[in-house]
Parts: sequence; structure tokens; C-alpha cells
Amino acid sequence: MFGIIAGALGTLVAGAVSVSKALGVIGLAVQGLKAIGNAIASIAKALGIVKPETDIEEIGDRALQAEQYGIQPENYESYEAWIKKIEGDDWGYDPEKNREISSEEKILKGTEVSVAATMERFPEFPISEFLTVTEKNQDFFSTERMYEIGKLAKTDQDAFGKVVNYVTGSAKDHTTVNDAIGLLMDIEKTIEPEISDDNAYDKAASFYVME
Repeated sequence: MFGIIAGALGTLVAGAVSVSKALGVIGLAVQGLKAIGNAIASIAKALGIVKPETDIEEIGDRALQAEQYGIQPENYESYEAWIKKIEGDDWGYDPEKNREISSEEKILKGTEVSVAATMERFPEFPISEFLTVTEKNQDFFSTERMYEIGKLAKTDQDAFGKVVNYVTGSAKDHTTVNDAIGLLMDIEKTIEPEISDDNAYDKAASFYVME
């Protein structure tokens, strides 16, 4: 049983690491990297996996320290259970301990954790591909937009899947594309209530990534 869990988590982490590496090579300054990382983490926050008050750098710092203490995800029944453990304060987390580790490394680790948590919750969706489009479509990845998409994932997995497939460019049929545009328009109106229908449509249409 342990071997099955470890193997599944290994595959999960490998996919999450690929997203983190892709984000790392975009060449963003630390603040830009942190903004994207926090946006990605917003999905996990909306799903209730990560505490809403924790920023991406702290998530990464906690994960790095936990691993230094031998608190590894493969020792837990799920990746989410591991996150719940490292978010607690009963294992010796010290915010001053890893001051020599760069903010960039912590942010990328936090991004890896957030991606893995989301991939675990939705193994049938191309989450890794969805999140690696940051290089092509950085404007899409705002904290507000990702949080709303996370809420969508929590309440309607079919709708979430349509948005994921639309943004990755894998949605081809008109019905799926139009449904995704409608969902993204609703999200834009939630973020910016004064936006016109035309502008909301233009914004949603701009998020489609051509393969």
C-alpha cells in the first residue's frame, strides 16, 4: 500500500516540478514571480487545501523545512494531508531558519506544492499544462482570477474542465469554447462588476492559447 501511495505521489510531484521549472525560466523578477506563484496558490486556497492567509513564499519555506526534518509527502496518505501537516506549528517550523535560501527558491517550491495539491484533487484534468501557459499568457494569472477559477473547480468540475481545456488550447469544438468563454466572462464580471459585456468577451477571448 505504501508503495502505491509513494508511486502516485511521485508522479504527482514530477508534474508539479515541471510547472515550477517552467515558471522559473520565464525570467521574471522576484516580485513578478511571487505574483504568479500567489495566483497559482489561489486555486488551492479556493479549494480549501491551503490556508487563505499563507503566501506562496511561506508555503515554500514550510515545505523546504519540513523536508529537512524528514517530513516527506510520501509518508502521508495524500499530498493534501502532508500540506495540512506542514501548515501546522507542531513540528518545529521556524520562519527565521532558512534566511539563506533565496526568495525565488521558496516561491518556486511553494508553486510546486500548490500545483501538486490541485493536480491531486483533479487528476483527470491537464492542470500541469494549464499552469505552464503562464509564459504565454501571464496576464491571465491574477490572484483574483485564479481564486474565482478555484471556486468554479470546487462547485462545478465540468465547468472547470472546460476552462482548463480552453486556456490550454485543447478545446476545439464550438460548444466547449463558447461555454468556456461564457464562464470566463462571468468571472471577469465578478472581478470587475463595471466591465461591459463586450470588454468581458474580449478579455475572455484573449485567454485562448493557440497550439
